[in-house]
Amino acid sequence: MKIQFDQATILVVDDQRQNVVLLEKLLRLQGYMHVVSTTDPREAVQLAAASLPDLVLLDLHMPHMDGFEVMEKLRPLVPPADYLPILVLTADATSPTKQRALSAGASDFLPKPFDRVEVLLRIENLLRIRSLHREVLNQKDLLEEKVRHRTSELWTAVQRLEETQNELRMSREETINRLSIAAEYRDEETALHVQRMSRYCEILARHLGEDAERAELIRVASQMHDVGKIGIPDRILLKPGRLTPEEYRAMQEHASIGHRILSGTRSELGEVGATIAWTHHEKVDGTGYPRCLAGDQIPFEGRVAAIADVFDALTTDRVYRKAFNLIEALDVLRQGRGTHFDAAMLDAFFDALDEILRVKDELDDVPPEIHPRDAGAAERPLGTPPALDPSPQAKSA
Repeated sequence: MKIQFDQATILVVDDQRQNVVLLEKLLRLQGYMHVVSTTDPREAVQLAAASLPDLVLLDLHMPHMDGFEVMEKLRPLVPPADYLPILVLTADATSPTKQRALSAGASDFLPKPFDRVEVLLRIENLLRIRSLHREVLNQKDLLEEKVRHRTSELWTAVQRLEETQNELRMSREETINRLSIAAEYRDEETALHVQRMSRYCEILARHLGEDAERAELIRVASQMHDVGKIGIPDRILLKPGRLTPEEYRAMQEHASIGHRILSGTRSELGEVGATIAWTHHEKVDGTGYPRCLAGDQIPFEGRVAAIADVFDALTTDRVYRKAFNLIEALDVLRQGRGTHFDAAMLDAFFDALDEILRVKDELDDVPPEIHPRDAGAAERPLGTPPALDPSPQAKSA
């Protein structure tokens, strides 16, 4: 937890009583009310174990036990993941002594006689570092909890996989193992996005002439289209504003990461999932990513998933923009006919629109008309017409 400086506990170890009294007075005048001190270094470890200090002010040259021995004995009291700053205050300001103290575990070194303002500033800086260290540990705990939650969501998807036909059941164990790699999936899109997008894929595949078994395979496999986002840092994935060109290139890597996670399996489901993950951001005019494929170079499943993913993204809120209303979203799809999207497939999508909208109504978070997109140039994605690429990497440029 974050340290409140006025609540910080400071341990002072110095064999000179006048130095201890001076430091106690300075600290209390500065608002540090929890000060523990001793002039006998042999008591330092016991006091540290009892008070759990946030900072140690330590002299070096003392009788019975010098500061180097004290640091050595304090080390086992500090858990491996924790950090206990030690500020050495000593009259021995020689370079070898300073180097030895810092090598022994001291965080900072200040020669005596010290400037009162300087020592207080160094104390504050060391406490700030300790506070930030503890915040990082807290974030780690929160992330682990989030992983547990997302793992539970993944098991919900696994239950859906168990409903597939015999061939998919045979690949279940391998698919589950690969899905488990995605336990740290952190994108803030809802689980309903995956359900809607995959249902749209299945509908479009059927309208393009695929049989029920193949359309169902595409539906299940398309649920893994963004699994590669587990490899994208939170600072990019969850960034609410526009991405820099460097961040945009990093975000594009999620397609290749997803392919690497899912490919190489003996399961047809895994291979179709790998294909969709790798190609659902390709565009038929060759301007997509990650490989700039064009036309029929893009696998059938990738072209289907591109339309389904864009339509769902346009009609739902994202971290970087509000949803388009339905009329706007369909206009954007039409703008991409023959450039972003396969023309024949897009025509089939519009032929199936009534069925698609029924699925959308069934699984919608919030109707898009309630949250129309914000207007303005700030919504224009990098290198594309407005909103044709709805992923977070297409945030404003």
